[in-house]
Amino acid sequence: MAASIRGLCKLNVSLTNNLLFKYNFINVGIRHLYTERDLGITLYENSRFMFRNQFMTIENTFREKMKEICQDEKGIIYTEDLKAMIHLAQAEENDMQLVESMLEKYMQNIEEKKYGRYVFGPVIMRMFYYLNQPQNDMFAQMREIYDQVLRRKGMDFIGSSTVLIYAACLKENTPESLEYALSHWKQQFDKLKPSVRCCTLVSMLALKHKKPEVALDILSTVNVDRVLSVRALKIMAYTHLGRYVQIIPVMKYALEQEVGVFRPHLFFADVLCELEEKIKDIDTEESRQLLRLIEQAKKQDIIQTSCTLEEFLLRPMIMVNRTKPPFQDDRRFRNRSQFTNRQRFNNLERFSNSEPNQNVERQNTRSELRSYL
Repeated sequence: MAASIRGLCKLNVSLTNNLLFKYNFINVGIRHLYTERDLGITLYENSRFMFRNQFMTIENTFREKMKEICQDEKGIIYTEDLKAMIHLAQAEENDMQLVESMLEKYMQNIEEKKYGRYVFGPVIMRMFYYLNQPQNDMFAQMREIYDQVLRRKGMDFIGSSTVLIYAACLKENTPESLEYALSHWKQQFDKLKPSVRCCTLVSMLALKHKKPEVALDILSTVNVDRVLSVRALKIMAYTHLGRYVQIIPVMKYALEQEVGVFRPHLFFADVLCELEEKIKDIDTEESRQLLRLIEQAKKQDIIQTSCTLEEFLLRPMIMVNRTKPPFQDDRRFRNRSQFTNRQRFNNLERFSNSEPNQNVERQNTRSELRSYL
């Protein structure tokens, strides 16, 4: 059976058509943690089309003029100049050099632009992304910039960007990156509890450096055992420690859950493959039970074969706009909304008739709850 599990781990050609692998190493040599929609690539592409139409007859002349200004000590690059070049640039060395020169010239006179200062950072990053002109493996620089922002703005300002730095540490995969990730995770945990994804990224890095006990300590802070990656990392950590008996309840819990109409993937093929390799020559009650559980998972067709655990952890993030609810043209939804509005009105009327002290207490409670959202 070990051979059959190993077969599940072979590279699947269909990965290139998989949503998770649209930007994997097979295509462009790098992996992105944000989708094109969240990066604003579509809007940038539309802007490029607009600028190309506007500069169609003078595009080359514009480039030459910008080169002259950059070479002139008294030359000034205006906001509209740099904005236009970022949208006209092509994936060529000359254009990339011109954008860099214009940006340096623009920054020399940034203090004079006190009104309507344009934020170029995101637009330039979209340009590099769109033209597929990244500079790979700049993990040390990422940590340096991250630390600067952290010192100036604090942990609350960083927010979900912590996922980026932990993913960079995992990709770098050095003793230094592990030390940095663990130190930052402890610092973050004392101020703002890390997300599940942050915990899983650091745990995976610890496992790759043969520190399963550290991975388990981090995973113990996650209270959601049903998460696919958390379950897989626990199985891997116990496998590395040889604590096979503790894997049994983890697998049993997953296999005994009611999955409804859609059958989710409950285990990763590479994780089960590693477990099976470890126990195939061990004749104990625990190993026999685990082999039966693996066979049960195969029969139920709930093994993830389209990606490995690490690839799953590095999948693109999908940002959700929490300020606008999704539009639902559904009569039941409208009825529910009307009922909710009536209920709010009744509650408001009841609050207005209550004691003043109670109203103040409710307002304080609302303010306190709002601080947690």
